[in-house]
Amino acid sequence: MPRSSSFRAALAGLLTFGVASAGLAAPAAAAPAKDGDPLLVHIDTMTPVLPRTGDVEITGTVTNVSDDTFTRINTHAFSSEAPILDAVNLAASALIDPTLSVGERVTVPGTFDTIDELAPGASATFTDTVPVELLATSGEPGVYWIGIHALGDGAVPRDGVADGRARTFIPRRPTGDVGQEASVILPIRSRVWFDEDGAVAGTDRWAKRLAEGGSLDGVLDMADSAGSAPYSWLVDPAVLLALVRLSRGNPPRTLAPDTTVEGQEPTPTETPTEEAEESGSESPETPETLTPTEAMPSEEPSDEDAELAVAASAWLERFRLLVGATPVLTLPYGDLDVSSAVRHDRTRFTQAVTRSQDIMTALRLPSQPTVAPQSDLLSPEAISAVPLDTTILLGDNAFANPPTSPTSIVKMLGHEIVVTSTGAEAGGPGPTAANDPLALRQRLLSEAALRAEAGDTAPLVVTLPTVWRGEDAETFFTDLEQPWLDLVPFGDVAARSPKGLPASVLAYSDDDASAELDASAFSAVNRATDAATLLEQVLVPVTTVEAQVRDEVLVTLSEQHRQRPRLAVAAARRVEDSLRGDLGKIDIEAPPAVTLSSDSGPLGVTLVNGLDQPVEVQVQVRTDGELTLSGGGVRRLGPQARSVVRFEATTSRAGVHNVRLAVTSLDGVPLGASDQLPIRAARVSALIWIVMALGALVLFGMIGYRLPGQIRARRAELAAADRESDAEHVDHADEPDEEHDPGAPEPTAPGAPVVERP
Repeated sequence: MPRSSSFRAALAGLLTFGVASAGLAAPAAAAPAKDGDPLLVHIDTMTPVLPRTGDVEITGTVTNVSDDTFTRINTHAFSSEAPILDAVNLAASALIDPTLSVGERVTVPGTFDTIDELAPGASATFTDTVPVELLATSGEPGVYWIGIHALGDGAVPRDGVADGRARTFIPRRPTGDVGQEASVILPIRSRVWFDEDGAVAGTDRWAKRLAEGGSLDGVLDMADSAGSAPYSWLVDPAVLLALVRLSRGNPPRTLAPDTTVEGQEPTPTETPTEEAEESGSESPETPETLTPTEAMPSEEPSDEDAELAVAASAWLERFRLLVGATPVLTLPYGDLDVSSAVRHDRTRFTQAVTRSQDIMTALRLPSQPTVAPQSDLLSPEAISAVPLDTTILLGDNAFANPPTSPTSIVKMLGHEIVVTSTGAEAGGPGPTAANDPLALRQRLLSEAALRAEAGDTAPLVVTLPTVWRGEDAETFFTDLEQPWLDLVPFGDVAARSPKGLPASVLAYSDDDASAELDASAFSAVNRATDAATLLEQVLVPVTTVEAQVRDEVLVTLSEQHRQRPRLAVAAARRVEDSLRGDLGKIDIEAPPAVTLSSDSGPLGVTLVNGLDQPVEVQVQVRTDGELTLSGGGVRRLGPQARSVVRFEATTSRAGVHNVRLAVTSLDGVPLGASDQLPIRAARVSALIWIVMALGALVLFGMIGYRLPGQIRARRAELAAADRESDAEHVDHADEPDEEHDPGAPEPTAPGAPVVERP
């Protein structure tokens, strides 16, 4: 966690002193262990505060992580002699080498447990009950080390070196009657990614988070275990939106019409309300203002997807019940890197804040706009840019020296700022994980006890980590109920009077600024949203594609991507490439080449709409300047349709002219598809026309010269044919007609008048 340079120097300078003052002189029998202890020890429960009299009980597990079988494993409690007296030394002590001995073991019979045998990979539980007077503690107020050493017989015979260890802090109950206040914040923030098609990415990871013992399940378990103890939620609405989408089957991005626009409403049979009523089921309230018009999965979901949808829906419903009427501290959508956004593109900050409020309103969850960087640091420019009605949470390491406000509220640059304890948030010492629930609880109690002992009335405000290890997260609040510790709602703390501080006490170094997301992240987001805007412009129906893409790319500007910013830039580029692919489906097809037989001529090209929605586009023409194309105009194409666009080509110069045709929006912005073709112009001269006219005259003259002779010859041929026919009739006139009908009229000679019989 980043710290100001002066605070880091103080910790480094006091490390040696802190170790010495904590009574860390090691006995000879507890030499540092070798790397990789064969036994893994975990403390599950323990007495939270060192009592003045009575017993300290510690329970836990021992796991054999070696390849050897261990026998007669004793679990001995140990503690330090001298207490840690302030928060700075406590922070320094938490960072020391886990193998360094910090106290004497208790070896009195009856105070330790024994595990007879532990095979490789096996685990066993233990319970140690130690009277407080047998511990090495001096009894003075402060915070002590306490833990467990496990010693057994394995491949190496038992010696004085611990084969496994676990340790944490335990405070002694503060003296006097002054109590201490603490306010606990449970965060819901996690990386959210989207696939190139707009679906929520990493469904396997979401399933693990929602499963029993997962981070999302664990934080609700902690809230359940709080009972009547107050706590507050700090939520990134992008996580809630991802869960809503997963509960709906994780649909991809869609170009379908926005059903909230007049004239584009769904038919009655398509309304979700009626479908739900017909099926008799109830679903979480997720109106269209929460998730834009979605394309439901086209295929039957797999068993894994169906289980994930049920788990996400159940988590959302459980979260709603836990929230109740208490306002949720609402982060800018996507857990935005606010300092970076204010530096590079303040529009994105405004969009993230607005989108978060839209989601919380749609889910009917009370919310309070909040800026709470995971680094606990915020630039002065960002503080000034945050709206006045927004709650700001900064760690005490955001200042040159931790501020000493009696209310944990300071005011600078016109804003009230709630100061959180980075020490309590840092968790416990190794080898146990720092964010282990018990380690965090003991660190919180220790920080609170030190404040109470010093007479510091400032409430201890703690934002807990978002990742929980182990399945005992639900026990976190159980032992926070101490007579000297009062848990108060965050709203009560934030409403108190601030202490004014000059802006000069804010520590934001050049190194802190260089850790921000750089301009390339915002450039990638801008390119993706520009592509979405262009796609929206060419689609005939009004869609929600711009809003969908904004949800998909704003999460790439999360502060959580600071460690690996290239992954975030690549994610935004994938979204852009997908949108460019959609725009490229609006294509143009031109002929391979065109030849004009004169100064002008027609030309046709084909527009192709490969999308499932109607579009309205035009064709942009670019020539070499010596040929012009007229015609074209705006074209509306239906889904999967083709249309011919006709032009008239005109030129005054013969030769080849190169023409480029591109599909554009109505504003002339290219969509990506284009084609080129050469147009050859063959200009015909006047001499050719004269030659053609002379040829026509010669042709018709020859026809006029030869036609009369051909007519006379034809007439002579016809006359000769008639004479031959007459001669044949004369030759056969005297021959009897064998088939002559007596009653028939007599035949007559050709040309003779017909005489009728009386």
